[in-house]
Amino acid sequence: MKQNYFLLTLCLFLSGENLLAQPNHSERSYIPFLDRESQSNIIVKVSDVFGEGQPCPKEYTNVLSNTNLFSLEEQRSIKHAFLIYTNVTTNSGPPGTILANHYKTNYAIKVMGRIVKVTNWISRFQYTNCEAHEEIMIGKGGILAKFRNGSNDGYNVYIDRTGGGSILQFMEVKQDLISGVLADFEDTHEQGTTWDYRLANFNNSRLAEYRQYTNGMVFGHYFVWNARNGNLIIESEFKQPYDFENHRVQIP
Repeated sequence: MKQNYFLLTLCLFLSGENLLAQPNHSERSYIPFLDRESQSNIIVKVSDVFGEGQPCPKEYTNVLSNTNLFSLEEQRSIKHAFLIYTNVTTNSGPPGTILANHYKTNYAIKVMGRIVKVTNWISRFQYTNCEAHEEIMIGKGGILAKFRNGSNDGYNVYIDRTGGGSILQFMEVKQDLISGVLADFEDTHEQGTTWDYRLANFNNSRLAEYRQYTNGMVFGHYFVWNARNGNLIIESEFKQPYDFENHRVQIP
């Protein structure tokens, strides 16, 4: 469900000389949480996962209004997501929709040796003026919304807790494959110990991560910013379609 926003945390658990050593000037830069052998067609200009990052060029400033990162249509869709998905519930969908059906799912997962029961409510909302629909899953971990038009294209929106604040992930989808922009926005308004997706506030939020996809593969720019200072900790470009998740370095 979650698109691994905490990918940088993963690096801290990984051991090995290739991750911890700082590259010298003659070495090529790599993305440390992807296996090196797969990175021959990735141009990595900045890889400073364990540092403070490097000053971000103006053209890559991590704001939604940056037209080098987002088209005007993408900006409108994301602004729309900021507004509507913190107001939906299992019975009340986005404006212009009616509830078609909803049901509860129960399953168990193993967390640190313990079996934890997970309950989610899944609701389907139909738009009354077009063929589009929304499928919204709400659980203790946050909310996942899938908007699809009559051609089965659209986007996914995921809101989850990060520390005391929230993260919103927006991804464009075509035929259920990520295709277009995937972007994580961080809400820095602390909620304390009682987190609620309905209290998330993404006004003036900043980009934390940005990828470009084609047919489920990363292809094009990939950026990660330091949330505290706006520096780039990863600046790269994928020159060929790349299976991002399958090349992640796994915890032994």
